[in-house]
Amino acid sequence: MTKLIAGCAVLWMATVSARAQSADWTEVIWREPQVRYLLADMTGSGKADLYRKYATRERDPDSREAIRLWDAGVRAVNMADFERKWVTNRFGQDGRVFRVVQRGTDRTILGNEVMLSNDGTFQQGPMRLVLLDLTLGASLKPYEAKAKDDATVAEALRRFRDGGRVINTYLFTRSGTDAAPPFVFKDSGKPADPAFIRLNSDLPYPEVNVRYFLADMLLGGSRDFYHRTAEAAHEMGCQEAVARYDAGVKVTNLDQFERKKVDGKTLITRKGSKERISGNEIKLNSD
Repeated sequence: MTKLIAGCAVLWMATVSARAQSADWTEVIWREPQVRYLLADMTGSGKADLYRKYATRERDPDSREAIRLWDAGVRAVNMADFERKWVTNRFGQDGRVFRVVQRGTDRTILGNEVMLSNDGTFQQGPMRLVLLDLTLGASLKPYEAKAKDDATVAEALRRFRDGGRVINTYLFTRSGTDAAPPFVFKDSGKPADPAFIRLNSDLPYPEVNVRYFLADMLLGGSRDFYHRTAEAAHEMGCQEAVARYDAGVKVTNLDQFERKKVDGKTLITRKGSKERISGNEIKLNSD
């Protein structure tokens, strides 16, 4: 157990080190796939102390949400499909890392494979439609009145207040008539299908981090650092940044930024400034 805790601590420090380079990582909403993965890990071990430390000390959004659910009694219900084990990884301590894998294999699971005991307590489709309405600027007041008796609306409001937003609003528009569905697809005019509504919490990584990490590498930061952190610490933002770097994705406004030390920390700042930029300021040729 001591060795396991030490191994987890090493992975945690690598993850925090990477995230700390981004100005936005404590400000984004949790990532649903990662929250489910953490709950599977806690359910399998029966312990939450490690993630509670991440949640309180580092204010990691994924750990905060996972601990909130854990304390409410939420557990992974399909743990028979998974197991927790050390798997070979050249970037890990002693050449291995601890992961939740598909039972009988060394394949690290995706968080979306995890089913939770609270799945079904609210409706996903209507919840996403409420978030679409709120993202497009609807007033909170009507929904606040409904939330008292509607768990789905209450969940949408909770997510919105925590930073949840629809990221593909450009696909939809209000129908403009009370007799029609409230939202339709812009191109076809057909009723909006909630299955196509994407939330910022659906992604396995915060986009702001990925852009910051990519800019860091393009300005001379170590690609191997991000690769090592992705592999050793199961850090999906680093993994995505390395994938984009290797694919040749470029930052089109890179000339506006510089990589330099500020008070002992290496930051990406605007030229002539000491203030760390936000990943939202970074524009890509893939946008």
